[in-house]
Amino acid sequence: MTNSRHLVLYSRQDCHLCDQAQALIEQVIAGSDWQLEKVDIDSDPQLTELYRFTIPVLARIHNASAEATTLNWPFPPGRIKDLLTD
Repeated sequence: MTNSRHLVLYSRQDCHLCDQAQALIEQVIAGSDWQLEKVDIDSDPQLTELYRFTIPVLARIHNASAEATTLNWPFPPGRIKDLLTD
């Protein structure tokens, strides 16, 4: 996805915090043109190393060069909204 309104949720299977984060994010972005992509960190050794102890992590991808701003859990709705307006 190269959409400037692109969010990535770094997570892994069987992670109840990741499921909670996804539900919260989807609630915040409902009705908007933001798109959420869920990425399993176990699918990539670099992602596993980077996010092993910090998932869920929400990233806003700013442009095609993959610059991103991230939020580590827990992130309340207000922090998600702030991320969307930066």
